Amino acid sequence: MVFASSAYGAGCGLVKLIQDADGSVKAEEVYATADMQNHHGGMILVDGYLYGASGGNEGGALACLDFKTGKVMWDQRQSGQRRAKGSLALADGLLYYRMEDGAVALIEPNPKQYVEHGRFTQPDRTRLPAWSHPVIANGRLYIRDQDTLFCYDIKAK
Repeated sequence: MVFASSAYGAGCGLVKLIQDADGSVKAEEVYATADMQNHHGGMILVDGYLYGASGGNEGGALACLDFKTGKVMWDQRQSGQRRAKGSLALADGLLYYRMEDGAVALIEPNPKQYVEHGRFTQPDRTRLPAWSHPVIANGRLYIRDQDTLFCYDIKAK
């Protein structure tokens, strides 16, 4: 299976690669939809569900899709909980969502509903959108804002 998504009206799709008896490979479309238009933040697959920010220059919000069907499980724009588009990382079973406005949210991967466990706003924000992905390594969360790097201790106490 190969999934791809792009913003600016492109949408997303899933294709299944099938190898014929002669060794050639063909792609069979499983679904195509405009419901997910991931801009720059990547997507993460957890237990059969895709999590990612959907939306191009018009803004965006975090959404959850069923990987096999493309069905939107939830979308913050639909629930009135709109957040800025952003980038994702997964560590210790939780999503770290870095929004382009500088906020960072800790989210439970839950296909039934959006579940936020906490958030903070980065200090000393620049005026530019924050597009770098959060990085988690050795119990630390690294957040870059242009030429500044922040490091947060996120080890369980």
